[in-house]
Amino acid sequence: MSAQELLDALGWWFHPVTALLVAVDAPFPPTPSELFVIGSGALASAGSLSPVLSVLAAWLGCWAGDLGLYALFRYRLTDLLDRWRWGRAVHQGIRRLLVKAGPETSLTGLFVLRFVSGGRTASVAAAGIGGIRWRVFLWFSGLGALVWSVYMVGLGWITGTATGLPWWASALVGMLLGTLAGALIAGIVALRRRSGKG
Repeated sequence: MSAQELLDALGWWFHPVTALLVAVDAPFPPTPSELFVIGSGALASAGSLSPVLSVLAAWLGCWAGDLGLYALFRYRLTDLLDRWRWGRAVHQGIRRLLVKAGPETSLTGLFVLRFVSGGRTASVAAAGIGGIRWRVFLWFSGLGALVWSVYMVGLGWITGTATGLPWWASALVGMLLGTLAGALIAGIVALRRRSGKG
């Protein structure tokens, strides 16, 4: 499917769909939101989308998802999730991510861990459990979401410009590069934790 065919099919819905997927990605990390965000960067490099609107959609979606997940854990609303089977699965998945990531309630965790697979979910849930104040959370989450959005759209822009591939192939290349960068960040975080314990 060409960029123009995709845009014709989605019309003005492309950015709202991207924002929705990024928001849903907070409690459901397997959501393919990165494909849309990086893809919007690749489409912007071809002149099919506005890079500013692409970043804005990703940022608002990321921030909204962070706020919802934070409130869920800050106010102990997870009982609502536990009423449904799918909700229990989501709750258990988030708890597993928390165990895997460790008790990262620091403000740095809100900023850095969003670049690691599942890190955004774990750090935001941990911030809610740890009771980080709303105002502080809003600033750090908003800044982290903005940097992440610029990075992801920029990754799509760079791969779209450098490869000359169709938007979807550029998005896949960007996702691969982003995954490698996330693995590197995860390794650095793990080493810092290990050296702190040693």
